[in-house]
Amino acid sequence: MLTEVAKNIYKQVVPLPNNPLREINVYFILGEKNLMIDTGFNRPECEEALKNAVTELGIEEYDVFISHLHSDHCGLISKFAKSGCKILAGETEGEMINFESGNLYWRMLDDLFIKFGFPKAQFGRNTDIHPGRKYCNTEKVNFTYVDEGDVLEYGGYHFRPILTPGHTPGHMCLYDAEKKVLFCGDHVLGTITPNICIELGVENPLQDYLSSLKKIDALDVDVVLTSHGTMIQDVHTRIQELFQHHEARLAEVKNILTDEWKTAYMVAQHMTWEIMCKDWESFPAPQKWFATGEAISHLQYLYLSGIILREERNGIYYYKK
Repeated sequence: MLTEVAKNIYKQVVPLPNNPLREINVYFILGEKNLMIDTGFNRPECEEALKNAVTELGIEEYDVFISHLHSDHCGLISKFAKSGCKILAGETEGEMINFESGNLYWRMLDDLFIKFGFPKAQFGRNTDIHPGRKYCNTEKVNFTYVDEGDVLEYGGYHFRPILTPGHTPGHMCLYDAEKKVLFCGDHVLGTITPNICIELGVENPLQDYLSSLKKIDALDVDVVLTSHGTMIQDVHTRIQELFQHHEARLAEVKNILTDEWKTAYMVAQHMTWEIMCKDWESFPAPQKWFATGEAISHLQYLYLSGIILREERNGIYYYKK
């Protein structure tokens, strides 16, 4: 169902079947040039919802902007590229999305998580459990790269890309300073806390994320359009809530650590999670993956801040106070 959320801006809620997120908000900006922001999974349900939206809006030509590399945001890009759409993204995300379309990325990500204690013997390759792998884009795309100095003109708006790493290494928001409109992707969400997870080539994603939050907090914003959930009424209040959340998370992780060395996977088992499971063993395998990634990001922040210790044993990282 299409909803007009601001002048010349429409929201299409796209289903994400069998996924805890349930849906993603895809936005269309209409004018002399049209823009679609993000795509949903590489699934027929997502493709059908977007085709219906395009038909209802009566547009034939449009560009596609991708906020970041996660498959619920870019899974369908090769299909849109083949239909003639120009695919816009930041260079970091574009390069990683193309890398993600092959098997090597996923093997390297597996190895990275195993290094932080994720049990290979129990789960095997994460291609078996990771929804991002199952529904990702599978073909390389010729991106048109955008950067912070660029201005994207659509529907009477002048959007400036803003690099906001943390949720992913090259996550980007779009901001119109005159009209005070912000498309924030997964950087700031109103109903859930964005997952901050370790990624290839990144040592301290939580520090990146907190710095990016400060960047957005400095903006004058009236309209905040998120990729999941409802619109945020006050982005500055929400950002302060996110700061407080991670402060509490860091304190929790420090309390879990003792004089006994623990892997990130071991720490994740004792962290607080809002999931309807009686214990860690009942967690679905994909949720154990994301929980471990969140634990890694907080442990790395503490370790790189000099607050806790890290030691490598037999190729696996262990932490303690």
